[in-house]
Amino acid sequence: MHVAVVANPIRVSVARLGGAVEAACHCRGWPAPTVLTTTVEDPGAGQAAAAVTDGSDIVVVCGGDGTVREAASALAGTGVAMGIVPRGTANLYARNLRLPLGSVERALDVALDGEPQDADLGRARWGRRDGQVREGAFVVLAGIGHDARTVELVRPALKKHTQWVAYFVPAVVTLGAPLLPMTVSCDGRPPEHLHLWCLLAGNVGRIPLGIEVLPGARIDDGVLHLAAVAPSMVVGWVPIALKGLLHWPGDVAGLDYTSVTSVRVETESPLTIHVDGDEHGGVVWLEARIESRVLRVQVPTDGGPRRTP
Repeated sequence: MHVAVVANPIRVSVARLGGAVEAACHCRGWPAPTVLTTTVEDPGAGQAAAAVTDGSDIVVVCGGDGTVREAASALAGTGVAMGIVPRGTANLYARNLRLPLGSVERALDVALDGEPQDADLGRARWGRRDGQVREGAFVVLAGIGHDARTVELVRPALKKHTQWVAYFVPAVVTLGAPLLPMTVSCDGRPPEHLHLWCLLAGNVGRIPLGIEVLPGARIDDGVLHLAAVAPSMVVGWVPIALKGLLHWPGDVAGLDYTSVTSVRVETESPLTIHVDGDEHGGVVWLEARIESRVLRVQVPTDGGPRRTP
């Protein structure tokens, strides 16, 4: 087995990680791995594509959701398996795969010896008023509205030292923000004119504390899960939060779920969006879709995500 490593040097000591992967490959009788480092200009996609070209059987991605997303965009459709050593702030995709979060060694064992599972990948496009259009993949979700504004307000220093807890303070600040006018069209159907706190379009939906923001979302179910969040007042957040935390069945006011294959959102005023936690401001439209089972990921052989029939 030929293994390549795509490592974010901000998140991990590349030398130490490379040594650990080399030792793990040696124990298995495999050749020494190829170690590739991400850069600001190329945060993972180019390195993953190079690993595929070089004939790698497994690409081990070490970093946060942003690094994983970039590598996944290049690995989709290639059949090359992606292993993950989660070293980011929230590690949301790793949580949904039920990967070990606190141990590089245990995560490496899954990355090298886990069960390959075909998984979905999200694709997003967004545009600004000046006509500029950008696009990117997502493994977790894309969001538009105050949820993205929360991500934008997180201080880098606080994020570094408190990990995912850093998102709580700005989240509280934005809870009482007014609802935003959005025009939403799903699967090409006639648009709906809504007022929302945010709209989430996701591939998977588990976040820290076991909260399910997109109940029932699976990594291989082939659909895009939407959550339209629109509490009428601040107190309306209580049932919304309890539903996510306690997994309440049934509906709650101010929260609507649906499953589609694609969605387009247009706004009257420029808003902030986020794609797997990376924010982009000044956006006036967002499109998201799901590509079914185009990504092969290594999951735990025992206790990993249940396969969708």
